[in-house]
Amino acid sequence: MNQQWISFGVGLLVGGLSVSACWGLFWSAIGTVGLVRRTCGWRVVLNGLTVGVVPLMLVAGLCWWHGRADGASSAFGLGMMGVPIVLLGFGLRQAPDGRLAGAHMLDGVRHLIDELLGRHHECVGCSEEHQH
Repeated sequence: MNQQWISFGVGLLVGGLSVSACWGLFWSAIGTVGLVRRTCGWRVVLNGLTVGVVPLMLVAGLCWWHGRADGASSAFGLGMMGVPIVLLGFGLRQAPDGRLAGAHMLDGVRHLIDELLGRHHECVGCSEEHQH
């Protein structure tokens, strides 16, 4: 029974680290496009790569360690789904203005992407009603 709880805990760690790695690689791709367009610096790309690669190395180490000890199990798989399900639950809750919290997060991500990619920098004060 204890081995299943350990597998579940390792699965939770792997699931959380995998979400972090995906998030970091996403921002490193956005930063790379911004770097090519010269709208952001190397620091954005390096931060994204760090947030992407370090968790991937930890996931590889955990999977190697766990694979030698127990191998894949259903408890490990359930643990891996834990963090994404919790994030989905947080995204589906209502914000004070009645919208979903995930919609607010996506608006913030879009705004940050627009800033990093330099959209609307040449049209000061535009209402973003036109296409570039």
